[in-house]
Amino acid sequence: MKHRQPSDTLLKSLVYTDDYAEEGDSGVVVMDKGRLPVLLGLLHTCWQNTLSVREKWTYRVTYGDKESWWFGFELTGAPYSFEAHYGSIVGSTVHHEGNASEVCGFTIAHLDHRDKLLWYNGSLLKNKVVDAMEFEVPTHWMTDGVWWKGSDRSEMSCMSETLLRTLDATEIGILEESVRIAQEVDQRLRQEEEREIDMEGN
Repeated sequence: MKHRQPSDTLLKSLVYTDDYAEEGDSGVVVMDKGRLPVLLGLLHTCWQNTLSVREKWTYRVTYGDKESWWFGFELTGAPYSFEAHYGSIVGSTVHHEGNASEVCGFTIAHLDHRDKLLWYNGSLLKNKVVDAMEFEVPTHWMTDGVWWKGSDRSEMSCMSETLLRTLDATEIGILEESVRIAQEVDQRLRQEEEREIDMEGN
């Protein structure tokens, strides 16, 4: 039986080479399902996320469905690629020590082809696991540094030993407006829930 060799993409993966926790994020995945190899990779990803398979295998060796996306392409031989950088970090907790800086937060950021912030996971909340109502607009970010991961999802992770970057006014403005809208929607939903409870009680 002939064994397929790891792809060039896998050989550059920090999960594969340096035992990192995750390589990709399922929040931003772009694919052309019209291409047969891509469709086969997607079907493999779907299979990995079926109840029996994910409980027995996928979610025991990965954190949720993140890795299943690229595992599907790797295992079916479909071509795929990651962004140029491993996950970056955004946050508002910044520590300075001499000439060194560190950014801490709960969210992993992703960059576009111009190395500009494209997207970050965790929604607009500071930590969606700890408090579903505490919003935070990050102020700083880092990429290609050294990660210090929190012991669980209630603890911040940090990055250091790289350039400290600041979100620009446009980025912060977009996030502040997004938080404002989210808070408004949350308030309307709560009011609607209260009305429904009142109607059931009458």
